[in-house]
Amino acid sequence: MKILIATPIYPPEIGGPATYTKELCKHFASFHDITIVAYTDANSPFPNTKLISISKQRPLIIRLIKYFWEILKIARKMDVIYVQNAMAAGLPVMLASMFSGTPFALKFVGDEAWERATQLRLTKKRLEEFLDKPEGNARIKIMMAVQGFVLRRAATVITPSNYLREEIIKTYKVSPSRVVVNYNAAEENEILPFETKRIQHQILTTARLVAWKGVDGIIKAVAILKNKFPDIKLVVAGEGPEMKHLQSLAHEKKISDHVIFLGNVSRAETWQLRKNSEVYVLNSTYEGLPHTVLTSFAAMIPIVATNISGTNEAIYHEKTGLLVEPNNERELAEAITRLFEKPELGEKLIKNGAILLKEKFSWETHLKNLESTLKSVAVNPVH
Repeated sequence: MKILIATPIYPPEIGGPATYTKELCKHFASFHDITIVAYTDANSPFPNTKLISISKQRPLIIRLIKYFWEILKIARKMDVIYVQNAMAAGLPVMLASMFSGTPFALKFVGDEAWERATQLRLTKKRLEEFLDKPEGNARIKIMMAVQGFVLRRAATVITPSNYLREEIIKTYKVSPSRVVVNYNAAEENEILPFETKRIQHQILTTARLVAWKGVDGIIKAVAILKNKFPDIKLVVAGEGPEMKHLQSLAHEKKISDHVIFLGNVSRAETWQLRKNSEVYVLNSTYEGLPHTVLTSFAAMIPIVATNISGTNEAIYHEKTGLLVEPNNERELAEAITRLFEKPELGEKLIKNGAILLKEKFSWETHLKNLESTLKSVAVNPVH
């Protein structure tokens, strides 16, 4: 097939669509003709692919028009367009699809209206609560309208979890027959050129530092745990708008010496951190389906995560990880304590996580399902 991949971000930027596009091309480019259109100033295509870069230095409206125009110019030569979000990439793709007749499949991994409202502190609601009764300014309402408009015009919408599938069917009135679940696949194991060793009482979290990732709750849990475990360390890998707030919180709790903020790190470094840490923590209040959990399965580190929809499609309590209630740092601290004190529990979780990873979240399964879906869209598009 001739596949046009439209993505809002591209390596070296860090983020789900960028990482996914890189991994997808690694597996797909030998079998399909791949062209990528991306908002990026990079000029290095992945092996066996073509890259069309739309500079991020241009004003927003110029970027959108340029993106649309580049998609439109090549769309008629493509069998299908595979777009990685419903806004910055999805809207230009939808318009180009209307003019060219080339169908598009849309991967929907998160609601951008809710994310924006949360970042601007216009809402404290969890995703399902927000979608049930949205709140925010006019811009948020416009974003929801645009997302719905694009989603309803995709030939197929692909979600990484049943949770997200049900939410967009209910909120955006997308036909259930046009929404399919294809679970994310884990990154392949990183072969590190150096030895790794677990550091006792070291906790790791990797995330974009936004409010719903709950890193503040992990810091509060560390403040609880430091009396029992004086050598405890929390390593935070990632950047984002919450960075200064989190640093201030660590200072306020008098645990600045116990919390290390690394900023953005490379893929190899995140693997080293997982191999060197005793527990991985994901304290989110929202996840479509967390890719970082799958990576932690592969890196063989026990996980504590919040019991929320999406995450609990990969973490089964007491089997592949420990689940705690959101916004409950005391329960989080107790779960971390269990893994510190009972290494045999961690070994059991690691073993079961590896089995689940192979059975449910392999690239082989993901690619087989994706290829089938894209072929179906190309042969029999639904408008």
